[in-house]
Amino acid sequence: MRDKAGELFLLLGDGQAVPLAAVGLGLPDGVPLVRPMAPTGHHQSAPLICEGMEENAPSNPNRTQGGTKIWVVAAGISFALAASLTLANALGAKPGRAATLIGVLVGLTGFLGSVTELLRDRLAEVPRWQRATYAVVIGCVFAGGVVVLLRFQAPPPPLHRLTGPQDVAVVGFKDRGSGQDQQLLNDVSSTFAQVLSKALPKGTVVHDYATEYELPLTELLHGDHRRLDSRTRKFVGQSNAAILVGGIVTPGSGGQINVRPAVYVRADQVPDAPELAGWYTSAPVPADQSLGLAHSRGALVAELVRQASGLAQFTSALDAWHSGRTTEAVAGFTRLLPGKGTSDLDPGSGFVTSDLVHLFRGHALEQTTVNGQAASRSVLEAAGADYRAIPADSPIRLRAQLSLASNIYLRAETATDCVPGALRDSDIAGVTSTLRRLMSDANFTTLGRLKAAVNLAQVEYCRINAGLTSDDGTIDAVVRRVRAAGPGVGVRELKALAASIVAVREADRGHLEAAISGIRQALALESHFARRAQWLEWLADWAFARCDLVTGDQAARDSLDQMRNAFRTGAASRQDYEADRKRLDQQRNHARAQCGSGSPR
Repeated sequence: MRDKAGELFLLLGDGQAVPLAAVGLGLPDGVPLVRPMAPTGHHQSAPLICEGMEENAPSNPNRTQGGTKIWVVAAGISFALAASLTLANALGAKPGRAATLIGVLVGLTGFLGSVTELLRDRLAEVPRWQRATYAVVIGCVFAGGVVVLLRFQAPPPPLHRLTGPQDVAVVGFKDRGSGQDQQLLNDVSSTFAQVLSKALPKGTVVHDYATEYELPLTELLHGDHRRLDSRTRKFVGQSNAAILVGGIVTPGSGGQINVRPAVYVRADQVPDAPELAGWYTSAPVPADQSLGLAHSRGALVAELVRQASGLAQFTSALDAWHSGRTTEAVAGFTRLLPGKGTSDLDPGSGFVTSDLVHLFRGHALEQTTVNGQAASRSVLEAAGADYRAIPADSPIRLRAQLSLASNIYLRAETATDCVPGALRDSDIAGVTSTLRRLMSDANFTTLGRLKAAVNLAQVEYCRINAGLTSDDGTIDAVVRRVRAAGPGVGVRELKALAASIVAVREADRGHLEAAISGIRQALALESHFARRAQWLEWLADWAFARCDLVTGDQAARDSLDQMRNAFRTGAASRQDYEADRKRLDQQRNHARAQCGSGSPR
C-alpha cells in the first residue's frame, strides 16, 4: 500500500504496515497489495481483505473467459451438427427422420443453452430489448435451418424411362387386408414382369417399378381415386409407359386370397376406344395357397400374363388398324377370340371384352374395302356379323348400332354406287332414322354423335343421287354442326371428312373451282397416307377437267407420293399403287389432248 506521500507499505497479517523498503525489493508470493485506510475524519469505508473474500467477488476474469470459450465451442458444435445434417440431406445421404429429429433436438438444446450462458456472462449490461431481439433472430435462423433440414431433400434418382411405343410398366401389388407380406408381393411383381416380357411381341419392353415408385392402387376399390390419378400422371410422364399393370390383394373365403388385376392404358394408345383409357380392374383371380409357394405363384402369374398379353395384343391390333395396316389388324383381333366362349372352361377376355374385339375387328374389315385391299361384299357382311355379335345390353351398344347402320350403307353403296334405279330404300331401311337418333342421344359420346352426323350426311347424299329424296338442307346442317365442334380426339378427322363431302357435292354440281377449294380444306385436316392419296387424286382429276395442267400434274405427283408412303407403312398394296398411277396417267393424257396448252377454265 501507499501512504499519502506515495511510499509503498506492506500490510502484514496482524494489521501492521511495514515500509516496503524495509523488507527488500520484492513482494512475498500470495500477499495482496492494498491501499491504506482513509484518515480519520473521512467518511469512506476501508476495504477489508479476509480469507475467502475472492469467492464473493462480482466476477472472476479467468473463470469468465474460460466459461465463455466453452459456450462458444458448444454453440459452434451445435451449429456444425445442424449444418452437417442439412448438407447430408442436400447431398442425398438421407440420414432418416429419426436421426434428423434427434440431431435437431441436440443441436437446438446446445445452441439455445450456449446463447443463454453467453447472454448471462458477457452481455449482462446489454439492454433487455437488444438481448430479446438477438434471441429472436437466433431462433428464426435456427428454425429456418430446421425447415431446410426437413424439406430440402435431394431429388430421387430418375425413373427408368421406357422408349418403346407400347412398353409395359409393372407397378406392383398392394395388400388390402389379406395379410400378405409386401416383400413377398414385390417378389411376385418381379416374377410377373420377367414372364410377361417373354410373352409379349419382340421389341416390347417390360420393367418392374414395384420398389421404385409408389402407386396407391387400393384406391381403385372405392370411388375416389384422385390421388392415384395424380400420381399416375406423374409416373407416366417420367416413365413413358404405355400400359401399367398391377394388382390388389384382398382376403377371400376360407383363408383364400383374391388378386384383382388392375391396368392403366394411356388415352393416346386407344384413341378410338376411350372405354379402355385410364384405370380399371378385371375379375379377381383367387389363390388357395400362399403366394410364397412356387405352384400358387406360378398359376397366378400365368393368369395375369394371359390377361396382360391379351391387352397388349389388342392395343397392337388397334394401332395397326388406326395406321391403315388393316390385314394385320384383322389377324390380331381374330387371335383374341379363341374358343368363342363355348365352354365355361374357356378363359375370359380379361381386361378386353369380346364386345370390343368384335367392334374393332368389324372396323378393320370395313377398312380393307375402303383401302381397296379386298373390296368384296363378303368382307362387309363379315363386319356386319361382328357388330351383330355385340349384345343389346353391352356398354358399347350405341357404338355397335352406329357401326351396323354404317355397315348397311356401305354394303348398299358398294353394290349400287348410289345410281338411280339401282339403290332402293329397302336396301338402307332404318339407317337414316338410326343415325338421326344417335346424333342426338345424350347418352352417346360427343365423338359418337359427330360420327353419326357425318355418316348421316353420306347416306343422305347417296339417297339424293339415287333419286330417293330431295336435298332438304340436311347435309348443310350436318356439315355446319361438325365444323363448329370443339377440339377433341378424332374431331379433326371428322371435320376433314365433312369438308370432303362438301367438295364432292360441288364437283357434282359442276363447280370445280369450289370443289378444289373444298378438298384443299379437307387435305389440311387429314394426315393418313391412303386417304390423302385418294383426295389428291380427286384434286388432280378436277384440275385436269378445268385444263389446269400445272395444278393437276402437281396433285398427281403428290397423290403418288402419298400412295408410296401408304405402301411403305402397310396401308396400301402394290396393286393399289399401280392402279392409281395408271389412272392418273390416263387423266393427264386425256387433259393434254383436250386442253392442249390452253389456260384453266
